[in-house]
Amino acid sequence: MSSYVSPPIAGLILAGGLSRRMGGGDKALIEVEGQSLLDRTIERLSPQVGPMILNANGDPTRFAEFTLPVVPDVIEGYAGPLVGILTGLEWLRDHSLGVEWMVSVAADTPLFPLDLVERLHRAAMEEQADIAIACTGSRTHPVFALWPTRLAAELRAAVVAEGIRKIEAWTDRYKVARVDWPAKPVDPFFNVNAPEDVVRLRMILAGTLPAEPPLSARAEVAVAVERRDSATAWITESWRPLEVIAEPPAAAQPWVLLRRGDGFEHYLASGVPLELHRSDLASYRYNLGGNEPRLYVVLRRTGDAARPVAVVLATAAPDQAQAMSESGEDVVDGLPMPEALRAWIEMFCACHPADEPLRKRRRDTMDTDGAFAAKARP
Repeated sequence: MSSYVSPPIAGLILAGGLSRRMGGGDKALIEVEGQSLLDRTIERLSPQVGPMILNANGDPTRFAEFTLPVVPDVIEGYAGPLVGILTGLEWLRDHSLGVEWMVSVAADTPLFPLDLVERLHRAAMEEQADIAIACTGSRTHPVFALWPTRLAAELRAAVVAEGIRKIEAWTDRYKVARVDWPAKPVDPFFNVNAPEDVVRLRMILAGTLPAEPPLSARAEVAVAVERRDSATAWITESWRPLEVIAEPPAAAQPWVLLRRGDGFEHYLASGVPLELHRSDLASYRYNLGGNEPRLYVVLRRTGDAARPVAVVLATAAPDQAQAMSESGEDVVDGLPMPEALRAWIEMFCACHPADEPLRKRRRDTMDTDGAFAAKARP
């Protein structure tokens, strides 16, 4: 244990966001291995500080079990963490708790260092800095910082009168001490932003996160394919994929007739490879971030009467499927992603830390709804 003794420091837990990438709701209440993210955050912060408050908007009773003061943003509109920091500083000032410093942490980052407060305060004292901010390497984590309560009025003026919302835009006006922690083997400021991050956190807690992320992964799936008679004289038949099957029947033949009806036939194509590659992570994450993740299947004519079409590609990368569709000769379609394959792809993504925040591509450059709508050719 360290012999360093810091003065009473208050703790602010920021949980005021909208959690859009998690589908809305209270991200802080997501449970991983039987414990919510907020539980884990409180457990980690409480030995390091004196009084603690929770910055959260909406009905405060949903946090009643945590027995913390729940303080909504002092400025409406979900304006971001800087407003949450202002909220904490003003609440401490108005409640006269006798603290001169406040440390802020995020409720979705449950692995932050156990010596966070000690090292931030020590650095602020040694460097005679106004503010101390946590870093890993060249990356700063301004939500994890030590703030003097004396700056409450100045922060309000910057937020209200100047409309400042970015933390760094305000802290650049002051002397800042930056305190570095190692990012290996796990970045202590890893935060849960998307469903794959829940998987990553579960792997970290279980000790199953690989030391080196895999470059690729491979599975075999089956695809149900339909042939249908055409109603025109120019096109005699059309083909399209119907469904991706995560667990094909054992010992299934590569191409099997499943059923025949009035004007149609259904076939099962087995042994179709589904490969994941590290270079396509951004595309997989874009796909998983949608409301309905898809697997994209490409059919191609073979000229073989016994097997007129072949599944030449199954992929979870929408940009790869879009590139295949540009030839105009193949049938390219996006199908619902089976839950088992979604979990497998999320686990592959979770093994790789995000180098930067996810940026969704513009719809006019990646039309996943329209670009793959069964582009059948005669």
